[in-house]
Amino acid sequence: MKDHPDDLHFLDLMSIMDKILIIDDDIKLVKNIETYLKDFGYQTEAALNGIEGLQRVKSFQPDLVILDLMMPEMDGLEVCKEIRKDNPVPVLMLTARGKESDIIVGLEVGADDYLTKPFSLRELVARIKATLRRTKVVQTASASKEKTLGCGDLVIDPARREVVKKKKKITLTSTEFNLLWLLASNPGIVFSRDRLLDELRERELEPFDRSIDAHISHLRKKIEDSPKDPKYILTVWSTGYKFREM
Repeated sequence: MKDHPDDLHFLDLMSIMDKILIIDDDIKLVKNIETYLKDFGYQTEAALNGIEGLQRVKSFQPDLVILDLMMPEMDGLEVCKEIRKDNPVPVLMLTARGKESDIIVGLEVGADDYLTKPFSLRELVARIKATLRRTKVVQTASASKEKTLGCGDLVIDPARREVVKKKKKITLTSTEFNLLWLLASNPGIVFSRDRLLDELRERELEPFDRSIDAHISHLRKKIEDSPKDPKYILTVWSTGYKFREM
């Protein structure tokens, strides 16, 4: 991992002041990531275990968390579950496992994206920028419109990035909210998996990549009365997904 940002945008203005929390027990890797990210203007803090990481999430209030899957005592899946109980901060999971099932489990518990070790620091920065950019674009658009969407007993408030069902607030990840907002603000429009990946992840579709399906499944469990018989997010067989027309 000896990438150098000479041919990239040094101190990218979009990244200045963004705070990144790294939770990983590999001290050498953490130091390399911190050094590299600081060259791009990010503020960083690190935690070498899951318990400390959860404490730093509350005290540091990061804009994005880089989370290792394999850690002793409390692994990344458990840490992600705890974060997701009350915090929508984007989570980028690092995993030494390349199996599709392992990746989907990470997405199911609330990770927004993943990188398989070993990885390029250049790609890590690209993923961070893409994730933060998606969040900021939705927040900016939401702030300018300040218009809630209502469908049945579901209310989506883009300004607050909140979803309420039957007067009860539903906690969504950053990616889940962005996905729901994209579909709900375009009711009746069919989005293919490729298009959703292009809109939300801004990277090429890998042959085994079923992450959109995982996010849709997790989202349905949160907003549908019956996830197996959804009334909001509908499947268009062999094509993709659409949100019911209001």
